Amino acid sequence: MPDQENFFTGKKRRTGSNLAFNDLLFNVLIGFVMLFVIAFLMINPIAKKADIPVKAEFIVVLEWDEDASDDLDLWMQLDTNKPVGFTNREDTPLHLDRDDLGTTNDRIVVDGKVVFIKTNRETITIRGIIPGEYFITVHAYSKKAANVPYTVTVMKVNPFRQLYSLTGEFLVNREIQRLPAFTVDANGRITSVFQHFKDIVPSRNGVAPQ
Repeated sequence: MPDQENFFTGKKRRTGSNLAFNDLLFNVLIGFVMLFVIAFLMINPIAKKADIPVKAEFIVVLEWDEDASDDLDLWMQLDTNKPVGFTNREDTPLHLDRDDLGTTNDRIVVDGKVVFIKTNRETITIRGIIPGEYFITVHAYSKKAANVPYTVTVMKVNPFRQLYSLTGEFLVNREIQRLPAFTVDANGRITSVFQHFKDIVPSRNGVAPQ
């Protein structure tokens, strides 16, 4: 590269070093741009509607006194499939979200401090439309009070509709109470609600407690 003459001073200066520095800066800039493009391409794309996990279509909720130490269990069965409850928390499409033990598991530790979340509730969700008959039972696994009232609510989510909300009461330990079953068709419509007499609560010897 020939020397260039300064118009004001008449002195000549070399420009090769400046151009080399400019080239270096330009290459560094190109490198950063390429790294940015690569990082952007590696970012997971926004989930499409079809990629979002299927939400619950039905929800069954068992609730009892939040201050009670009694342990009630919610059980549910689709047709002749394996019943879902605390010993088998999932059998598609049924899912038990939490096994509530009364006040026993209301105590948790957060940042080293003991926190009490007072709630006695068990929930089974039906995730997806699977036609068939759904049977519901409540079991007094460990009843300590003289009487233990409870409420069971069955809801259809999409679109929302409360199928029923019933109250009951346990007077005997290990007692089971059968709630109305319901039938779902291939379109997710409830076609019937009926009383059932199935024993869906398992026991250690394979016989349902009475």
